[in-house]
Amino acid sequence: MFNFSKNKKSETRVKDLIWIGREAKWKGLEELWKKDPNIVFVFWFDETLEEAKNNIDPFTIDKIQLAPAREINHYLIPGKPVIFAEHYPLQRKEQELFQQLQLKEVKVLSALDEPLFKKFGSDKIIQMLKTMGMKENDPLENQMISNAIKNAQQKLEKQVVIEHSAPSQRSWLEKNLPVEKNY
Repeated sequence: MFNFSKNKKSETRVKDLIWIGREAKWKGLEELWKKDPNIVFVFWFDETLEEAKNNIDPFTIDKIQLAPAREINHYLIPGKPVIFAEHYPLQRKEQELFQQLQLKEVKVLSALDEPLFKKFGSDKIIQMLKTMGMKENDPLENQMISNAIKNAQQKLEKQVVIEHSAPSQRSWLEKNLPVEKNY
């Protein structure tokens, strides 16, 4: 009658690395690449990919593997570590790609000055972290933060009726959410 023992498809575990600002995030991306040059960095939005290209050391940029999310599949990344260079506003869409890529765990790089975080009041968090002595180049990594991001994405999902694609996080938020511009 009821099959309670059947598990639903397990979610990919997300580990967030969050910097105060985007400039520090790009430096962090380079440091991660220096530790493992096989990393593939994946971008949801074209504007973020361009921003990365403009902010990464010109002598390094041609060596780092940067890929748009729409072009990535698990056949292109066999055995390579994959790190996402930003969050997609909808957690469901992120999880779909993580599952397609057959990832059990994924790191996502973010900065508190990105539009998605500004939508949820990150300006106050930035001030608090600076007051507490956090340095620009020090990333935050904590499962509570990852859970808060997931909850914020799920709140956004409830507001989106029809999703419209966009070249940036900012324009995605403008096109897909009710007219409330706190970002």
